[in-house]
Amino acid sequence: MDWTVVTSNAPLFVSATLNTVAIAAATIVLSVVIAFPLAIMRDSRFGFLRWVSAGYSWTTRAMPTLSLLFLAYYGLPQFGIYLDPVVAAITGLTVIAAGYNMEYIRVGLQAVPAGQYEACRALGIPLSIALRRLIVPQAMRTILPPLTSNLTLLLKGSALASLVAVTELSGQAMALISYTYKPIEILIAVALIYLCLNGVLVGVQRLVEQRYRLQD
Repeated sequence: MDWTVVTSNAPLFVSATLNTVAIAAATIVLSVVIAFPLAIMRDSRFGFLRWVSAGYSWTTRAMPTLSLLFLAYYGLPQFGIYLDPVVAAITGLTVIAAGYNMEYIRVGLQAVPAGQYEACRALGIPLSIALRRLIVPQAMRTILPPLTSNLTLLLKGSALASLVAVTELSGQAMALISYTYKPIEILIAVALIYLCLNGVLVGVQRLVEQRYRLQD
């Protein structure tokens, strides 16, 4: 095995890895931010909000991620909307991820005893404060494991961005393989990089779990 194909192309691996991290990080943050209000709307007392949230959840979870990426990058220009490849990739991945994340968050919020909500209403605590100070910290212990699993899949799923002209890790690896004819060395290097990135994500999960465990 010739590992010089990896070392000699190290700058390309670094650049592609940074693109992967940027896409994954932006998608993770945006999808979680969007998913929280959608999860709250899903159990709203207003029927219109429930229908909007339920429709979003059903549509995004039924739609293939690749089709939405193609729609964002190749379809929107038909309406005069032109997105940068990275922006298109983040948009497509975020829309899909939010549909899954909202269901995990919804289940976590439902796992909090109803008495907690009733106590907040009885004390006149605004919903925004009740969620931030009381409900969400309790729900996080239920939300975090499945949410982190989905975010891990999202990190690996960022490889689809290569199909909309983004030079991320997997796409760069395929380009190098076609040029060097050294698939084993390159794929092993890529696998190790993904392993390290997912290790960081799992480490963050453990830190957050420890924080909320200490609040018991």
